[in-house]
Amino acid sequence: MSENIEFKINEDILRALKAKRASVEDGETDRLINDTKKPDGERLCASAAEEYEKGHFENAVKLWRTAAENGDDNARLCLAMCYRDGRGVQRDEGAMFGLFEKSAAQGNSWAQYYLAQCYEYGEGTDENMSEAFDWYQKSAENNCAYAQYRLGRIYSGHKYLPVSEAKAVYWYALAAQQGIVHALYLLGECYFDEKSSQCDRKKGLRIFEEAADKQSAAAIFKLGQLYEKGEYVGRDIEKAIAYYKRATECYEKTENQAYAPAQYALGVMYENGNGVLQNSAEAVKLYKQAADLGYPPAQNAYGWCFKVGKEVKKDAYEAARWFRRAAKQDDMRAQYNLAMCYENGEGVIADIEKAFYWHMLSAAQGDDRAQLHVGWSYMVGNGVKKNGEESLKWLLKSAEQGNAQAMSDVGYCYFKGIGIQQDVDAAISWYLKSAKSGNAMAAYNMGCCYRHGDGVKKNGEKAVEWYEMGAKLGDTDCMVNIAYMYEKGKSGLKKDLAKAAKWYKKALLAGEEAAAGVLRKNKFRKLSVSVEEGDTQF
Repeated sequence: MSENIEFKINEDILRALKAKRASVEDGETDRLINDTKKPDGERLCASAAEEYEKGHFENAVKLWRTAAENGDDNARLCLAMCYRDGRGVQRDEGAMFGLFEKSAAQGNSWAQYYLAQCYEYGEGTDENMSEAFDWYQKSAENNCAYAQYRLGRIYSGHKYLPVSEAKAVYWYALAAQQGIVHALYLLGECYFDEKSSQCDRKKGLRIFEEAADKQSAAAIFKLGQLYEKGEYVGRDIEKAIAYYKRATECYEKTENQAYAPAQYALGVMYENGNGVLQNSAEAVKLYKQAADLGYPPAQNAYGWCFKVGKEVKKDAYEAARWFRRAAKQDDMRAQYNLAMCYENGEGVIADIEKAFYWHMLSAAQGDDRAQLHVGWSYMVGNGVKKNGEESLKWLLKSAEQGNAQAMSDVGYCYFKGIGIQQDVDAAISWYLKSAKSGNAMAAYNMGCCYRHGDGVKKNGEKAVEWYEMGAKLGDTDCMVNIAYMYEKGKSGLKKDLAKAAKWYKKALLAGEEAAAGVLRKNKFRKLSVSVEEGDTQF
């Protein structure tokens, strides 16, 4: 029911109950239940705990039920868990909830915690975060470490409840004092976050180191990240790798699995040769290990290996399958990659509506490439109803993140009046930004503006400058336009067939087959046109 915490009769509860009395003797279960005097709740619970640990769940249920009927809060708590897990009784969430409620009302901190979880996750009752919060609060005030931890998470950021960094720190600290190591790590995060009102990076680093000493995989991984990036500590790739390796060997208590984020981070380092010898095979092996553990970024990376055939046989179907796994866990890169699979029919049946769906999910999380595609979809009505205003909105989001193509398309929207009143000056401004960021299409558009005098004074030489910029980026339309302007003597340029032929030849070598037909004209056949070696590479 709750992250990092298993919903079962945990060892702390059983240990506390067993401490109440000595070991139960053979045949004593029935005698304790049938005692004509009022049964001793503590002895019944202790005996039930021992029976439960032996796997004698039905005996444990009998003992706990007898004690529960006589009002014992611990018995009600444990019996509720048996109903939850279906151990010794049939699973019954209604009975579970009722018993948690009774035990919680008696002040049992564990029951208050589990009742809060019932309300939070809608088990045995309707979801009600307000009720959940109230019971977490009561449980935490009764010194339940898990409730203190959960309150820390809630105060750190919850969509339905107010954030309080100071209260998050308070509850994490209390939970950490009681041995919840992940609470200690999160306490470090609160202090290390520069945006937090509680920021104290020196203290945060010390807490990370303390949590790492207590085998917190998350804290060990965090230290690796800090040393890899040189954030607050001196950049030290060897230390980063050592921490990542240590984290991969650290097993999570609840899952008994290696720490997947560290495996993925190591994989990235091997792929890029960052601090280690570049080793694609090792990178892919680590991606697969982390992907098998369900870590979304690793699933996306492993999917990409299948897409491009990196150390595995190229397989579009497998690529899409891994992208889908990560995408369903809200990995925005995987959502974008899966959208492209649907857009191009790679590994899946082409489906523009599904492509738009996954692009939109990725775009909403901030992927600038997905935002660009959403903008395009709205512009032309691809997988969604055509909508100029929505198109411009998403293109602007992408452009504001530095996407050069989106900048060019925003310029196009202003130039054509798509989703906004036509504004040629604004269009020119966006084209300039895009072209200076290395976008060939924007350079082409700027060349056209100067060639035709759209929004700027007509100037053939300026047009050629912008077309040449686009040509250097491989745009054959720019090459052909330069050639045409010299061929015809357009936009104030002096007619020059030699220069025209040279640019047509460049366009042909860059893949523009139509240029071959032009070069076969008599006026060009007479010319001896050569393109210097490397010229087509620009």
